[in-house]
Amino acid sequence: MSKKITLKKIDPKSVGVPARSVIGEDSNHHLYIVKNIKSRIIMKDGHKIIETAKRIKNKTNSGVSLATTAPVCSKTTRLLNENDIKIIFDYVIK
Repeated sequence: MSKKITLKKIDPKSVGVPARSVIGEDSNHHLYIVKNIKSRIIMKDGHKIIETAKRIKNKTNSGVSLATTAPVCSKTTRLLNENDIKIIFDYVIK
């Protein structure tokens, strides 16, 4: 069983995304887009995540991943992996 990744909430405006977004950072300064929703993440959500990740990468020059508790559609998983966005499910926000 993998250990949970501890994320620290950071100000979304500091990385160039809207204030409603939830952004977390781990101990290695890797950034995560946090999506705590109950419904499945579908392709439409995947495109929004990719746009947000591009904004963050342009502003910070850091790697970006997705942290979620929701199931992710298989096609969306493939799309995110093609755009170098990893998906994690085991995390804790402090």
